[in-house]
Amino acid sequence: MKLAEKIKTKIGVRILEKKSGNQKRIVTICNIQHAKSIGLIYNATEFVSFEIIKDFAKKLSQHSNVSILGYVNSKKLIDHYLYRKGFDFFSRNDLNWYYKPVSEVTDVFVKKEFDILIDLSLEKYYPIQYIVALSPAKFKVGIFSQNEKHLDLMIDIEKENEQMKKVHEEILKDRKKKISSNEIEQAVEKKTQTELQLSFLINQIMHYLTILKKN
Repeated sequence: MKLAEKIKTKIGVRILEKKSGNQKRIVTICNIQHAKSIGLIYNATEFVSFEIIKDFAKKLSQHSNVSILGYVNSKKLIDHYLYRKGFDFFSRNDLNWYYKPVSEVTDVFVKKEFDILIDLSLEKYYPIQYIVALSPAKFKVGIFSQNEKHLDLMIDIEKENEQMKKVHEEILKDRKKKISSNEIEQAVEKKTQTELQLSFLINQIMHYLTILKKN
């Protein structure tokens, strides 16, 4: 990250801390069976995530009203994201100077009082953190992070990294037999890792949100 970006992000974090510190939110534990509204927010930069999120949302929508927001870490939305039914997206072009989301779709999403808000980001991105932190959602779920202050339930996927690594290597062995280009190999490896981690995170979230007892 460039120095200018670091400074802007640092300013943004301070502003967010002040805003979220003034937020009044009563945490209400809610499981999947009782959730009438669920918000999903995720890093949509890698298209491989789209199909996984779509399948997850389809399962959730059998019992709940599901809203989905994806962040594309680029200055424009990629063509294959346009007009995706049930999905809203925002990009770096929809951020202000310190990376606060300022689009209509993000304004609508951040104001919804979801029964459950699920952050499916595998890495921390300030625009997504901003929305999660200021959301009035009753119960917030996402990946474990040492300094995370805004989630009510966190899933630690690091504990399963060794097992995922073994599965990852097995998948790559099969795929590399058909691939000769190093550049393509690296792309496949990244895609496979994203698939494994995101799928594992979703499975763990579903497990815990199923066994949780409603307040």
